[in-house]
Amino acid sequence: MFKRLFNRQSDPLHIASVEDPESFAGIVRLKLKLDRPSALSILSSEAEAPETHLGAFGAEEVVVNIHTHLLPAGKNSITIRQMCEDGQVFSKKLDLEVAHRGALHGQVARAMRDHGTPTFFAGHCDSRLYPYDAHSAWFDRPDALDHIAHLLEEGRVDQTEADNLRQFVEQGFLILEDLIDAELVGQVNAEIDAAIASGYQGYEYGSSQRIEHLHLHYSAIRKLWLDERHRRYVDLIFAARARPCQTLTYVFGSQQGMHQDTIHLTPFPAGYMCGTWIALQDIQPDSGELLVYPGSHRQKRARMADHDMPKITNGEWTDFVEVVGAEWARMAKKYEPVVYRPRQGTVLIWHENLLHAGSERKDLTVPRRSIVIHSFADGAVGYYDSTGLNASAASMAVCQ
Repeated sequence: MFKRLFNRQSDPLHIASVEDPESFAGIVRLKLKLDRPSALSILSSEAEAPETHLGAFGAEEVVVNIHTHLLPAGKNSITIRQMCEDGQVFSKKLDLEVAHRGALHGQVARAMRDHGTPTFFAGHCDSRLYPYDAHSAWFDRPDALDHIAHLLEEGRVDQTEADNLRQFVEQGFLILEDLIDAELVGQVNAEIDAAIASGYQGYEYGSSQRIEHLHLHYSAIRKLWLDERHRRYVDLIFAARARPCQTLTYVFGSQQGMHQDTIHLTPFPAGYMCGTWIALQDIQPDSGELLVYPGSHRQKRARMADHDMPKITNGEWTDFVEVVGAEWARMAKKYEPVVYRPRQGTVLIWHENLLHAGSERKDLTVPRRSIVIHSFADGAVGYYDSTGLNASAASMAVCQ
């Protein structure tokens, strides 16, 4: 999906890597290596934006982010210029292939242009780059129930689907009982056992450790990751195709503190990310069950900039928990949590802003097998506000 010029050993400007736009949610990163202090600028010959001056840098690796919504569809010729302190100027070129799809993509691109969102920027992804007041997802609007009635009237959903969507609008989640068949669940559990036996990611049996991205290595888990039975609902919620971005597998309860996903898996516009929680067994009491807070999705979204919080780049979350975690605790006092004990094969899909948590494991011998999938809407921008990184998402070729 991209080309770049060969890096000669003598070049002071090296293109270390550039990401495939089809595997990311609207932001791709270009990594440059500089061997001397320099100023950098970047330009697309096809885009309307003028040359962007990225700033001055030392002899270091520089990450340049590209908003692909703001590039025209098709091949884009990108030129990076390096202006050295001694007056020398070097440049590198690469080709970036960009695809545009669907109404949401167009709405997002227009909102970003009107706001002055930069096509290229160095540093961290951040909520201040986006006009969050410019667009609301249908399910966050006052006429959300009318939208569902319209879908039902047009035959685009059946009565059961309409009822489930109403639950999502009103409570911030929906529950699909016995959705995934026992045969597939059994295959998935067998693959989890195999992963544990192989020492995958150093998992220690009995711990609350999560196992990441098993769908990249195991066929049944990949089949579950892309299963249309749960993705159908996420598509309906987004009114766009869902692009799953990860799997998180839990053998025992996570005991994760109460949180909104918004600040960790951050969509623009707001709302265009969902979590999907699939029970791989009948969930038992005292296992560290999932807690959800019905209605809490209507609370204010927590973002790093609103709290003057720096991005978490060193794995140290203490200050974050003290500031943002305290806000979540204040929010939660307004709601009565629900302890979630589903049967095997039941699926829960939650709004990106719903407060939820893993409860205490009161009996450490009781497992709580589940897989969590997070998805962004095709056409939305995705990033991780807490860490400042861009978000990956399955390509549409994978999702079809």
